[in-house]
Amino acid sequence: MLVAWRLAAPQFAQSEDELLSGEGASLYGGRWNSPGRPAVYLGDSLALAAMELLVHLRNVDVLETYRKMAVYIPEDLVMHIEPGELPAGWETGSRITTREIGDRWLAGRRSVALQVPSAVVHGDSNLILNPTHRDMALIEVGPVSDFRFDRRLGR
Repeated sequence: MLVAWRLAAPQFAQSEDELLSGEGASLYGGRWNSPGRPAVYLGDSLALAAMELLVHLRNVDVLETYRKMAVYIPEDLVMHIEPGELPAGWETGSRITTREIGDRWLAGRRSVALQVPSAVVHGDSNLILNPTHRDMALIEVGPVSDFRFDRRLGR
């Protein structure tokens, strides 16, 4: 069983269902999905989930308000993409290639989870969930609880 972590701002994290809806990624898109396609982004550790958020923050005042949830995914429900399978520069260049890969995976519904390399912490992985996949019922979650960033990060 893989354990992954979901972090989100409290307005999107009042319940397990809200954290797993994929609504935010559907509205704005992400590295592995285009707008209009729901997806849920998870870090393979709580630290990676935090780093993936920090790299996008513009205002450090929000660092005190996040919510966290552990997500447990049976390993046989996960497809994997290795860094060597991706074109050079995928992590810093246009998101077109990675979005195409993710959009094909979401549409193909071959698995409920896709493990992808992190662009922020090389050697670590993120997991993407397809919230519309029938196997979402096999995903287990922990309780939603507060997550506090260290105040020194705002310096």
